[in-house]
Amino acid sequence: MTAALTRTYSLGRAEVLLLRRNKTLLFTAVLVPLGLVAALASAQDGRMDDEAAADMVSLFTGMVLLFVVYYTVLSASVARREEGVLQRLRTGEAGDAEILGALALPGTVVALAQVVLFAVVGALVLDLPAPSNPLVVLVAVVLGAVMLAIVGLLTAVISRTVESVQITSLPVLALFLFGAGLAVPLDVMPSTLARICEFTPLAPVLELTRNGWLGEGDLAGTAGQIGIVLGWIVLGSLLVRASFRWSPRA
Repeated sequence: MTAALTRTYSLGRAEVLLLRRNKTLLFTAVLVPLGLVAALASAQDGRMDDEAAADMVSLFTGMVLLFVVYYTVLSASVARREEGVLQRLRTGEAGDAEILGALALPGTVVALAQVVLFAVVGALVLDLPAPSNPLVVLVAVVLGAVMLAIVGLLTAVISRTVESVQITSLPVLALFLFGAGLAVPLDVMPSTLARICEFTPLAPVLELTRNGWLGEGDLAGTAGQIGIVLGWIVLGSLLVRASFRWSPRA
């Protein structure tokens, strides 16, 4: 276990260095969510009520997970595959889970750092309340990062080149934006449609984050939402194991 963690850390550190060199991807991962906070700060006037705070927390968390975790994992996995890096790594000591886990490590770390930064900046600039249950928020962000990383790996299966990820990612982004209530709030949807959307991959993550931040929800509801996310993670892991391509396609 120690050797596996050491190899994953070493590969993940290399991915962080490569992310720093990719200015476009770094801009998307870091500045887009922070730009959202700045835009919200300029539009906000006075102290937010609980509903506005919940909407802001959900929006920021969703943007971070989509643009920091999902998009970076998708782009990195396609780029490493087409460069033959993944194929070469499999001939070494690192296992498949270690290689893929390293791809998700930079985005996950950046996502966690941005959530912490959002809490600090939100309290100082937006008068956002501090997280009531940081542990629930942490669990939600980590599970969301794992789930979005898996979705990124699955999207990589149908992406032939790095340039094509801008097209192949659009249906996934649209599904998550609408299914999680980021584009259209779930409470304004028809009840049946809203109930279905509650079981989409990102919706329970955002609900967990919002409940943990504002101190809402009960133990049964929290356990149910965690169970939904874990179910998607298990299903996605099985699909990645069965369909992920390690050799170049282009």
